[in-house]
This record gives sequence, structure tokens and C-alpha cells, in this order.
Amino acid sequence: MSNVDKLVAPLTNLNTSFREVFIEVCSQGYSVLGRTPALNAENFNPWQYSSGHPPSYLAQGRYRFLKTLEIAQSLQPKSILEVAAGGGFNAACLYEADRRIVINDMRLLEDEIQKLIPGNTIETFTCNLFDLKPESIGQFDLVMACEVLEHVAYGAQLINHLKQFLSPGGSLLLTTPNGSYFRSQLPTYSQITDFSVFENEQFKPDADGHLYLYTPEEIHGLLNSAGFKSISIDLSTTPLLSGHMGLRLLPSSRLLTSMYYRLDSWTKNLGIKARTKLCTQMIITAKIEKN
Repeated sequence: MSNVDKLVAPLTNLNTSFREVFIEVCSQGYSVLGRTPALNAENFNPWQYSSGHPPSYLAQGRYRFLKTLEIAQSLQPKSILEVAAGGGFNAACLYEADRRIVINDMRLLEDEIQKLIPGNTIETFTCNLFDLKPESIGQFDLVMACEVLEHVAYGAQLINHLKQFLSPGGSLLLTTPNGSYFRSQLPTYSQITDFSVFENEQFKPDADGHLYLYTPEEIHGLLNSAGFKSISIDLSTTPLLSGHMGLRLLPSSRLLTSMYYRLDSWTKNLGIKARTKLCTQMIITAKIEKN
């Protein structure tokens, strides 16, 4: 088994610890996962080829990406829909020959996906995610919306829209910043009285496009109201990984990455109240019951 195979393995059967994969990706970039084209002068991307050790924004993003893949793989879906899929790298890492994957974005993705997986059978739909219809593309075991909720004016409408694409027993996987994080300055869902004021600002990329956030309690309530069950909220990435609170000024290296990772993981022993305030990120899964 090659080094790349060993790194990809934990995303499929957990033969290698998540910590080891995280350290390698922080040291070398996503390219070690084996789904990145060979480096040339035209395609350099720091997420793919450069180091990004904690505490830093790069390390936080890599943790979220890897944890999302791990959770998605653990659900063992035979079919996946990802909306607002960005460059399609999630889909590339989840691609398997016998798995149907459909991705959506407002940008054309065919060429980018072809570079990641030549000859792939990933289906792409270029449109506003609200224009997707289950009558056209079908239903799926897993529907993913990563870093999307905070860019949409009507979050409850989005959740109900995505529910239409789930097969009975299927899972919804969302990632979004934690609105209860103690340094968050944006309003949260329950504080908004008129969502229409965000209509002209929605769908903008990156953190500048965040409209408002959700607390764990708010997102749990929305999903419960929409009929979802078995709701799980993974609170993750403290400033020890993200570099918030000036911790980005601390020394960083491959050797120190394991220490920061362990310290960050230790916070999970502090209890839910502490984690709700200290963690910057939520990764949420919820299920539709079988008929």
C-alpha cells in the first residue's frame, strides 16, 4: 500500500487515525489525499500543495474538510448530492466507482472535476441551488451543504428544500460557523425579525458573505421542525486550531501540530456548555426516518 493509499484509507475504513491524516494534510496540503492533479505553474493552490499548521485559518479549514469527509464516509451512502459545491473537491474525495455523485454550483464545474478525476461520472448542475428539483435529479442517501447556510437569507427554506432530495432514511450533512462562539459578532437566527433584508446580499462567497449565524439550539430546532430525527451536532475547532484570539502568533510546525490537536480535542472533556462557547464550527447530521 502506497503512502497516499494509507492516507486515503481513514476516510473510507479508518485504518489510519484521523490525527495522522490531519497532520499530513497540514504539512503538505490536500494533495496527499491522492485526488489532486500534479503540480504545474498554472494550478498552484496553497490548500492543495502548501503547509498550513495550527493555530491558523488554514488548519481550521483543513480540519473541517477532513472531519466532513470522515462523517460523510461513515454514513456509507450509495448516492450523494452536494449543493453549492465550490470547486467540487469534496465530491472528488468521496468519489467511488459504484457511488452516484451529483454536484451543484453557480459556476461551471465540469472542467475542474475532469482535472480531479479524469473520465469521472460525477454529474454537475450549474444553477442556483433553489432551482434544483428532485423530479429532475432524483433523491439521495446523503445531501451535503457545506458552509452554505450562513450565506442564504432564508435558512429554514433551504433546509426544507434540501429535505426533498433525501431518500427515506437518508441523511443531511451541514457545516456552518457556530453562532454561540464567544467572539462571534454576527446576529443569530432567532435575533432576526425580517429575513428579507438579506435577499440582495445572499450567495456571496467567503466570510464577507456571512449574513447571520446559528446557535446549536437554533439549528437543532429548525431541523426538528422540518421533521428530521437523530440530529447530531459536532462542535469543533477551538482557537488552538483556528488561531483566533491572537493564537496564530504562537509557534507552529509539523511537530507542534499533534500537540495543538490533542489540546483542542481535550476541550471536548469540558462539557457541552464550554464547547458551545469555545468552538468555532458546527458539523451537523440529521436523518429522515424510513417509511
